[in-house]
This record gives sequence, structure tokens and C-alpha cells, in this order.
Amino acid sequence: LASPVWTVADDYGYWAVPFAFWEMPRALRAHLASAHLIVLKGDANYRRALGDRPWPFDAPFAKVASYFPAPTLCLRTLKAELGCGMDPAKYQAAQRADATWLTNGKWGVLQFVQPSRAA
Repeated sequence: LASPVWTVADDYGYWAVPFAFWEMPRALRAHLASAHLIVLKGDANYRRALGDRPWPFDAPFAKVASYFPAPTLCLRTLKAELGCGMDPAKYQAAQRADATWLTNGKWGVLQFVQPSRAA
């Protein structure tokens, strides 16, 4: 953390509350907008990225999470029955292979969104 490569941002009183990420405070959004990459880890953060809403599994993650102010990578082990950005053939294969694939913590996703920036 002594290197300028990684920074720890002020939490703006936000990170420990259960709000969807599109409800983040303006000051935090402005701070994150200068990031080269935001990395979100875990089921709870992924659920916040989706607003804890039941999107269709094939809804494009880039559209669902288009509100992020900088490129964002989500790392998630599936532990709740929601998700998006999944190829139908792949999630149908997972359903056939494992009836509890969405909740047992044995499956996961890596998803990336590159927001469009106004010029």
C-alpha cells in the first residue's frame, strides 16, 4: 500500500451499508471515476452490483452494471439465486450438472464492465 499502484479510498460511510452500488454517494462515485480498475469481490458485493434483483441470467452484465464510474471486475462465488451475464448454454449445463449450482459455493463468475465515458 506504500506504492501508488494501490490506494485505499475513504469509505464515505458507504461500504458497510446494504444499498445497491448505483446508490453510492456522489463523492465516492467521483473518487472512483479516476480508477483504472475497481475490483469487487464476494457474493454480497456482486448482489449489490445487481441491486439484489432477479435479472435474467442472460441479461448482459455490461448493461446491468453500466452505471459504474470506472472499469469494474466482479469476482463471485455463487451463493444466492441471482446473476446475469451468463451464456444460456453454460448455465443450462450447470443446472443439469448440479441442482444447487447457484447456492452451494462450488461455482463462480468473473465479470467485467467497461463503462462508456462521456467525452
